[in-house]
Amino acid sequence: MPIAPDRGHDMDGSRERAARCLLAYAEQLPMSTEARLELVLSTLRELPAGVTPEQALDALLSRLPASGPETFPPDHPPIKRSHMPGQYLGRPRSGLGGFLAQWGWLAVVGLLLALTLLLNISQ
Repeated sequence: MPIAPDRGHDMDGSRERAARCLLAYAEQLPMSTEARLELVLSTLRELPAGVTPEQALDALLSRLPASGPETFPPDHPPIKRSHMPGQYLGRPRSGLGGFLAQWGWLAVVGLLLALTLLLNISQ
């Protein structure tokens, strides 16, 4: 009978989430498939066991070759991590924007109900 919880299963899950996040991000890179997979695998090999997807992305971004803005056409500027919304990076939205995205529909329904009650009371 174990006296401590098994942390191995959770670490495997976190490594898998980090790998999925890295692969999803690497799909956007203008590289061959072999080079892309090689970059992701070498990044994953150097990370510790309980890594989060955000830490894995930071490690991948530090290994990417730097390309100047002149390599991108003017109508397609480079997309960096700061331009990507949180839900595409594998983490939930936070702050006021996340709260409104999750509960905003309830506020709209409540407002419509309140307006309907006010109209019925005033008649």
